[in-house]
Amino acid sequence: MHLNLNYKSTQALKALAERSPSATPMFRRSELVAAGLEEQAIRSLLDDGSLVRHQRGVFSPALGTVPDPALVRIHAHDAASSGQSHVYTHTSAAHIWGLSVWRARPRVHVAHASRRGDAGPLSDVVRHNQRVPARDVRLVDGLRVTSLERTVVDCARLLPFEQAVVIADSGLSRGADEAVLQRLVSEGKATRGIRKVREVLLAADGRSESPAESRFRLLLAEWNLPEPELQLWITTIGGRERVDFGWPRRRIVIEVHGYGKYFDYLPIDEKVAQQQAREGRLVAAGWRVLNVYWPELDDPVTLGRRVKAFVRTPHAAVELR
Repeated sequence: MHLNLNYKSTQALKALAERSPSATPMFRRSELVAAGLEEQAIRSLLDDGSLVRHQRGVFSPALGTVPDPALVRIHAHDAASSGQSHVYTHTSAAHIWGLSVWRARPRVHVAHASRRGDAGPLSDVVRHNQRVPARDVRLVDGLRVTSLERTVVDCARLLPFEQAVVIADSGLSRGADEAVLQRLVSEGKATRGIRKVREVLLAADGRSESPAESRFRLLLAEWNLPEPELQLWITTIGGRERVDFGWPRRRIVIEVHGYGKYFDYLPIDEKVAQQQAREGRLVAAGWRVLNVYWPELDDPVTLGRRVKAFVRTPHAAVELR
């Protein structure tokens, strides 16, 4: 009888999740009960791990993959909040859009026309008492969120310069419309923080494919080194290779390795072997290669000395001008 109850409860939960418009479905207790899951069934699903409690009265099915904790928190907040009067903004919107969010504080940013109607806990929710124009609101994964362009601009106001550029680079690479960005800047020309927004957009480049590349590109400008070509294609014996930063006249390449380059998809040994083989092909084609790793970006003085020496050292096969 107990096994039959568990089976029926699991099937009811599965059916409820399949009807959800979100990839991270969250349900209030009342929704579980309405789907036929009484208190005993809810307790049983919690005990066997099929159901997870995220905050008081808010649950989700056990998620098959490891989700972004920030997204889980946003979806839990949405489920706990009454009605759909709110819009997710700033770094919360960036998470929802799938942008690279680096070092942002774990806060849920939400805009309300008023402060009513939000049942989320106060400790990690930042409420912006403002009305977001309808033209700047989108529906993403079942959540009302600021447009990609508005998200980039809002984050540029809120975050330190380096973090804001990381998000702006990511937004541009995902298709943020530069004309819309400029329109938002023009509309906010008399508002607080707009000068920093302009500086962030001026420094942004959608060709940077990771926070590591964005941070390193900013350091190159700080060090007053010659501007490289980003995502440069080079022909080698193995075919066409795309490198992060290249100086064709100098025949030099710098590859910047973020954490993900080593630990996504393949075991570490295999990733290192692939990197070494790729570097060998570039060297055989007449290029010098320097590898920069994520932890080095936190010591720009030491890294700067190494990079400057590499860039300024003449290549044996190239006459520098």
